[in-house]
Amino acid sequence: MSIFDNSLEPIKRIRRKARERRLLATQNVKESLARRLGEEQDAFDHSPVSFAPDSVQHSVGILLVHGFTGSPHSMRPVAQHFMELGYAVEMPVLTGHATRWQDLRDSTYQQWLDSAERGYRRLANQGLQVVVIGMSMGGTVATHLSARLPVAGTVLINPYMVDVNPMMRHAGKVSKVLPVLKAIGSDIAVPGVSEGAYSIVPTAAVHQLHLLGAETRALIPQLKSPILYLRSLGDHTVSDSSHKYFLEHCSVPVEFRWLTRSYHVATLDYDAEYLLSTVQAFVASLNH
Repeated sequence: MSIFDNSLEPIKRIRRKARERRLLATQNVKESLARRLGEEQDAFDHSPVSFAPDSVQHSVGILLVHGFTGSPHSMRPVAQHFMELGYAVEMPVLTGHATRWQDLRDSTYQQWLDSAERGYRRLANQGLQVVVIGMSMGGTVATHLSARLPVAGTVLINPYMVDVNPMMRHAGKVSKVLPVLKAIGSDIAVPGVSEGAYSIVPTAAVHQLHLLGAETRALIPQLKSPILYLRSLGDHTVSDSSHKYFLEHCSVPVEFRWLTRSYHVATLDYDAEYLLSTVQAFVASLNH
């Protein structure tokens, strides 16, 4: 090979172009989040949303449910999107979340379900059909609620259905000697973006999550309305066993979509705009 041979240049050029595309994608998604969350993206907004438009434009309302150790901040881009479209939106804070980790330690999964159901009732009392959108544990809560109450449809974003670690079933006993575990929040591919979840996880709450999952799995065959299931290829939090179990046991139509560029918190990640357009189209198909 000649010392003047530049055979590696094409490879370097491909890598350089790939790096440029990643940087551009990162810039685009951060600009999009800035539009939806405000310029101060590091100032987390954990507050709930209860929004009713001035005039009724749609026959359905949107119930948004955040994930384990997180808060409404992770779902706020979705809430903002649908409010701008004129939909009624409810986005509650689940009991024990968005305050102190000690409050999550002392909460139960039934309280999480009750928090979401109160949001459902507020929409239903307006005469609206309800579309439930949940991410992570919020997807578990959304499934549980949709199996028990009339809904127009359900959107699941990387929902937890099956224990990631078999030790989760023993978390109640483990909590007596190991009260906290390392954080699991902010699994996001975009550099520098966080969901503002708790910095540690109370072990007792992991046991409650296990109980919620077990109860919800038994309810999956009772689902009756259409489902949109969004699954991230790069999820480091929920395993593939969750979507495999769900698809094997669900008897209603499921529109399954892969999110190819995102980690677990897909609403704040590279696929956020694709996620929003896909969810919007699904909701519009139910809005009679």
